[in-house]
Amino acid sequence: MLSNEALDRWLSTVFHYVEKAVLVLVGGLALLGIGQLIFEIMQHGKIQLQDLLMMFIFIEIMAMANIYFVRRSVPFTYPMFIAVTALSRLIVLQGKNIAPENLLYESGAILLVSIAILVLRFSQRHCLGEESEHR
Repeated sequence: MLSNEALDRWLSTVFHYVEKAVLVLVGGLALLGIGQLIFEIMQHGKIQLQDLLMMFIFIEIMAMANIYFVRRSVPFTYPMFIAVTALSRLIVLQGKNIAPENLLYESGAILLVSIAILVLRFSQRHCLGEESEHR
């Protein structure tokens, strides 16, 4: 029977490799999504802003997975950048038929997330020191 410490080490190792496998899967699926978008663009014969924004979302997801492999952690701001891009895409997809108050809410959400990114970046650089920025 395994001791508690040995079991903890074994489980930690299992989760470590599962985490890496899932990140590779996420990166691969994002790459596949980009391929599907390119195929759809070629079928329709035109490039639309919503397609480009979706590509940026996929690229940001791939970058987030890559940063984890390089730094062993993902800065909290990366998912926030994805949120800003996704909210922008939502506004573009809704087009001109959107209710004005919804546009204000969604634009406000982009502003709030952007301010949160600035606050986080500022606090990482000035309050926690330069070394926390690389985490």
